[in-house]
Amino acid sequence: MSTAAWKPALKNALYALGFPLYSAFSARVGFTFFYKRRGQWRARSRGRSFDVPEPRLWVLEYFRHFLPAPGAVVFDVGGEFGRESAQFAELVGRDGRVFVFECMPDHVGRLRELAQQHPQMAIVDSACWNTDTELKFFLGSTPGSNTAVPDAKGQRGQSLAREDGSVLMVQARRLDRLWQELHAGRPVDFLKMDIEGAEYEALEGAPAMLAQTRHAVIAAYHIRDGVPTAARVDAMLKAAGFRTRVDENLHVYAWR
Repeated sequence: MSTAAWKPALKNALYALGFPLYSAFSARVGFTFFYKRRGQWRARSRGRSFDVPEPRLWVLEYFRHFLPAPGAVVFDVGGEFGRESAQFAELVGRDGRVFVFECMPDHVGRLRELAQQHPQMAIVDSACWNTDTELKFFLGSTPGSNTAVPDAKGQRGQSLAREDGSVLMVQARRLDRLWQELHAGRPVDFLKMDIEGAEYEALEGAPAMLAQTRHAVIAAYHIRDGVPTAARVDAMLKAAGFRTRVDENLHVYAWR
């Protein structure tokens, strides 16, 4: 093995070796250990195992404090490349359901290919907003930074949208309406959301669904009006009846 290959492999092995001790005493994550199976890193937490890209804390950002159970229903708002969607599908199993919401055509195509491997996964080609409308989406400076909020910035203050202002018109719907159509108003076990600064509008369009949601994790590190969206997202979830915590990664964790 070349030096370029073995150094990262050694770092991963050492990190995986020390992570159980870290997680045992950390309030940031439940007890977790990493291991390899058939060349693929996996995480084991709360008696459940799932694939991860590497043995690092960041790969647990949606799984730090709770996991969807077998047979659970997950709403994955902002499926993007499908990494978390596949993890959710593995965790809920064949008896569960993962509804993945995405509006960018390239991402939707990849997600549909992924769904062929996971029959419990359904791809919903729609943005989520506070009204049903045709929505202007600003193409991102990177493949994962497309946004409906043109002045939103990333966690390091970088612009999400391209400087040339390239846009794509997409269909957007309220989560409450989608929830009724897809799940007949029944409880949602786990809501994950990462939608590049549009958290306020998506949550405004989901009051009825939020009242029937048991756990939520919202990526709220995006910057609007000069501040991360975490504080307002936290307040919105508390107003919806959740208990919450905001970790150093500016994800808002909510549960009933």
